[in-house]
Amino acid sequence: MYRKGGTQFSIFLLIFVGILMGVGYLVYDNWSSTDNTQLLETPFPTAVATEIVALQPTIEPTQQAFEITYGARIIAPTAGINAEVIESYLSEQSWDVTDLGIHAGHLQGTSWIDRPGNVVLAGHVEMADGSTGVFANINELEIGDPLVLRQNGVEYVYNVTEKMSVQPNDLSVLYPTSDSRLTLITCSNYSFLQDVYQERLVVIAERST
Repeated sequence: MYRKGGTQFSIFLLIFVGILMGVGYLVYDNWSSTDNTQLLETPFPTAVATEIVALQPTIEPTQQAFEITYGARIIAPTAGINAEVIESYLSEQSWDVTDLGIHAGHLQGTSWIDRPGNVVLAGHVEMADGSTGVFANINELEIGDPLVLRQNGVEYVYNVTEKMSVQPNDLSVLYPTSDSRLTLITCSNYSFLQDVYQERLVVIAERST
């Protein structure tokens, strides 16, 4: 025997569940169709990009950007990273990372492995098709974990010293340093409602060899 009004309640429940599923699908569809490769296009406010570059040691005219990173790879065993490093060029006072794809991008004007300073690499956390980006797992890196920059058969080993989340307008992680440092940066803390990444995840490592 059923409770009086049970049929009407069941119909109402089915309608309610249907509405929830419809809303859920719309949210998922909007999220999955978001071109997340664009979300790091302007990783920091553009007005300061050239200032950061100006503080770096002068690069000789023969050292063009594409020559600096040619053949380089970033390897982080504990995060499953083994990717080619390409140059992310300055464009209108910001860095263009729209064509990074599965590569790590060296922010043009930051230091490189042939001299002391802050080598900054950016990478996507997620691709436009929903697949994982090159830096999707840098949150798994722990203090002391090795990071390797390899170029021309030579390996430069760094060890993680710090992990942090910063606001998009926090420029301190890009500034030059007197020591040999490697900084990895990607987007984090995605907001479905605002359709943006609200923070940057940063991993800092100091060179050991």
